[in-house]
Amino acid sequence: MKTNEIKTLEELRELSGNCFKTLRPDKHKKSSFTIELNVDGYLDLLFTIANLIKVSILALDADETCSSEVQNPPINITNMLEIALQLLPYDEAEFLDQSRELLLKKKEKKSPEN
Repeated sequence: MKTNEIKTLEELRELSGNCFKTLRPDKHKKSSFTIELNVDGYLDLLFTIANLIKVSILALDADETCSSEVQNPPINITNMLEIALQLLPYDEAEFLDQSRELLLKKKEKKSPEN
């Protein structure tokens, strides 16, 4: 029976490697996972975040009794807003600010003095 248990465990490990692809262990936090979100670029990412926020606003304005399918709408709205916050590209925005500053400095150096 021990051999069958080992075989089953190995099959489960192999199956998990093929199937568990959505959540990936976070490289920085042992107890966290990451997911991949495919977007066409930063503009698409910003539209996705904006749409999450807009849907949340509409849901907050809607009557809670309008849908029996969604239980406890405030929790679902909170989850959507938390995802939207996680999607905001802060590192890239910092890069853009620093790039802009560098470009402006170079432009000032090139322009003739009064």
